[in-house]
Amino acid sequence: MTQPTDYIYVPLHVDLYAELVRRSGRANVANYIENQIEGFLEATEGDPNIWSAEYIEKHTEQQDEEYLDKYGNPNRGFQWQKVFLPNGTRIRMTYRGTHYYAEVHHEKLLFNGDSVTPSEFARKVANNTSRNAWRDIYINFPGEGGWKFANDLRG
Repeated sequence: MTQPTDYIYVPLHVDLYAELVRRSGRANVANYIENQIEGFLEATEGDPNIWSAEYIEKHTEQQDEEYLDKYGNPNRGFQWQKVFLPNGTRIRMTYRGTHYYAEVHHEKLLFNGDSVTPSEFARKVANNTSRNAWRDIYINFPGEGGWKFANDLRG
């Protein structure tokens, strides 16, 4: 469970915050800001125009081998109805202000070490209450920046 000490608080000008609220239609845009930062970090990993040469050298040498060991073949994954979740895909659900994550490892969606379906993940996160996983889950595909709303992907 996350604690208040798990976060830092970054000053953000009130006008900028108000504009985000106005454009998004949400009273709390903290999740949006966090999504954008996570997406930026993931999308720019290894980018020599942003990160130091030392960082890139250290992390790219081990990355491919570690990925295969941890997640499996990147061309395989978990099929969620019409949506394919390649190995390494992360899903996230926010419940009562806390983010919960599951990942696709070796063609299985894992949450707290257990193989689950997206619906089971959403139900477990929400203390076994009935949920619509399509409306509760955001998806982050490997190598892509940002999180996508699951319901937008099922076409």
